[in-house]
Amino acid sequence: MNYLETERACRRGDTTAEAIHQRLVATRLMTGLSQKELAANAGIKYTTFRSQEQSGAPSVQLMSYFLSAFSVDFNFILGGDPARLPADVLQEILKHLG
Repeated sequence: MNYLETERACRRGDTTAEAIHQRLVATRLMTGLSQKELAANAGIKYTTFRSQEQSGAPSVQLMSYFLSAFSVDFNFILGGDPARLPADVLQEILKHLG
């Protein structure tokens, strides 16, 4: 996948709730954790996590968890910018982006 294809898959610059939702789901799937496991690891309630993922409105706490545990940068989650993602993380996330 070339640079432009990667940016399209990540929906770079798309800050809609739907785009953020897709990136959150892809990031969670990349981790291999269920929603319940990820919520517990992030220190938030399962229902809160599920709501944030579905609505495309992640909390700072959730984004901080993704950054510290998986090196997934805020700029990727909120704006689709893949530039700060480690190559292996980006490749795994791309597998889950439609």
